[in-house]
Amino acid sequence: MADKKEVKIDIDVTGRDEAAEKKDADAKVEAEAANKQEIPDVQPESAAASGSEEVPAEPEKALSEEEKLKNRVAELEDRLLRSLADFDNYKKRTVRQFEDIIRSANDKLLIEILEIVDNFERALSHDHDKTDFKAFRKGTELIYNQIMGLLKKYDVEPVNAVGQPFDPGRHEAMMQVESDKYPEGVVAMEISKGYRQGNRILRYSKVAVSSGKKKTGEDKQTQN
Repeated sequence: MADKKEVKIDIDVTGRDEAAEKKDADAKVEAEAANKQEIPDVQPESAAASGSEEVPAEPEKALSEEEKLKNRVAELEDRLLRSLADFDNYKKRTVRQFEDIIRSANDKLLIEILEIVDNFERALSHDHDKTDFKAFRKGTELIYNQIMGLLKKYDVEPVNAVGQPFDPGRHEAMMQVESDKYPEGVVAMEISKGYRQGNRILRYSKVAVSSGKKKTGEDKQTQN
């Protein structure tokens, strides 16, 4: 009796194990089938979702960059126009200032020249019949010295010409003259005095240039 009972117990346990294994296998198959059905549904949705997010984002970003570039170009154009306007105003202002400086310097010089004119008028206002020639000459020399002092004040000095080799940078030749004193090519006579300010020539000296010694009759016959 004891043996039969043990066998029955073993059979029951084995039967339960098979039933549990079958149940687990069925559950596994159902889970795999469910997974297979869910995967195709999820992938298209994610792809569609990702596509719906990326497609509008690209043109929106491009438009944004385009707007930035347009704004930058407009800003640079505005700056350029402002810079050109400022530079034009600066040039006009500089020209006006330069003209004012020249006008101021000229006014100062003219006022000093007018003082010399006053002295000439005083000298000329005297009665020439009663005026001593020596006194008149002395007054004229004083006025001349006043003029030369004014020129020197502005660094204006006469150009030395007579006895100097002819220099087209300082002299203007008006004629040629024969000279026993000065060799050929040397300034023999000054017709109009030249003046310079520093190293700059204000007025060229008008001169006569020596052509050499005076030719005698014998020299002329020799040349012929």
